[in-house]
Amino acid sequence: MNLPVAILALLISVSPIWSLNNAVVKQQEVEIVLGGQTVVNFQIRNHTSPTLNKTRIYLSQSPFITHPEVVLVDNWHANVTVLGDLPVANAVLEALNCTTDGETSCPLDLHDAFARITVIRSRFLAVLIQIVGWTYFAAWSVSFYPQMYLNFKRKSVVGLNFDFLALNLVGFGAYAIFNLLMYYNSHVKSIYSMENPRSPPPVLLNDVVFAVHAFAACFVTILQCIFYERDQQSVSTKCIILIILLISFGFISVVATVLNKITILAFVTSLSYIKMAVTCCKYFPQAYFNYTRQSTVGWSIGNILLDFTGGSLDILQMILQAINVNDWSAFYANPVKFGLGFVSIFFDIIFMIQHYVLYRDVEVPHNEYHGVDNPNPDPSVRDAESYNVDNESMESTDPIIVND
Repeated sequence: MNLPVAILALLISVSPIWSLNNAVVKQQEVEIVLGGQTVVNFQIRNHTSPTLNKTRIYLSQSPFITHPEVVLVDNWHANVTVLGDLPVANAVLEALNCTTDGETSCPLDLHDAFARITVIRSRFLAVLIQIVGWTYFAAWSVSFYPQMYLNFKRKSVVGLNFDFLALNLVGFGAYAIFNLLMYYNSHVKSIYSMENPRSPPPVLLNDVVFAVHAFAACFVTILQCIFYERDQQSVSTKCIILIILLISFGFISVVATVLNKITILAFVTSLSYIKMAVTCCKYFPQAYFNYTRQSTVGWSIGNILLDFTGGSLDILQMILQAINVNDWSAFYANPVKFGLGFVSIFFDIIFMIQHYVLYRDVEVPHNEYHGVDNPNPDPSVRDAESYNVDNESMESTDPIIVND
């Protein structure tokens, strides 16, 4: 066998695109308005026999949609008219079997012969859900910048709790790896497909972009803590212990995967548990830090307002989606997502109360620094200012004219 033929044979053996007699659906994600209809197109690729052109395909049935039980392939295509009877999310229309004259079994590869049908109540709600989704994505993505800008303008990170930053870096690091593997790793995706047949992909490109961007933003903020003024702030011992535990959990998952004790999908899932643990813990240190200082100076309220907007819109999107497809399972079947969103909103409200109510008029010594609020400048600067004030109080109050 020469090289070109060998390469062609390899492609045919590993790629569904080159599979012989491969029945596929052109559009696997289909949306229908309640009472409306659409056409789902089945197509036979790489056919090896003209008799396949008269193949009868037997379709699955669902109480939410109406369509023929059997369709006949004509000109290598079979069009199925689907009517939306009841609201539903991801009802599966799939080819279960087929018959062809002269064949004792189905000669087609039906692995990709399916479509996920969503029947919605309102097209307007569907558009609104998309708008809300992109809005909270933007709010969460931008939420990292107010704190970075405040640090840059003050040339100081006094008021920013380092435990919060350290946990955020670990959490988004784990979340970024989770999304990257789920989206790009073919082995992980194949295992997920086997364990969750006909399910939509759990991670989209915007999830990957958000997670990687969030990790990078946290890393930049930590660099600011290295180069800008900081008081006596440091990562606490309790936080270090927690981070060691979380990283150890991830390392143990890696070892278990290498030893074939768990699948790589289980390892990837364990990374999401790290992100969940971080989200539940990361807000406490900053809230307590504000309480002990009796001030929110140095902690950007813009970050909190954007985070609150993103979390609120995330839950709003879940509610709108549940209304549109009459499916509230996202709230009880996946309580983690809802719970984490609720935790974020709860602490955002606490931070807003601290900033706008409890510590609104608190005056902090040495409040001015580079034109903005700063509670505690460098000790040497503070001592020099105190010395100058004492000397000036002993001198004449007559005006001093300084010529340039």
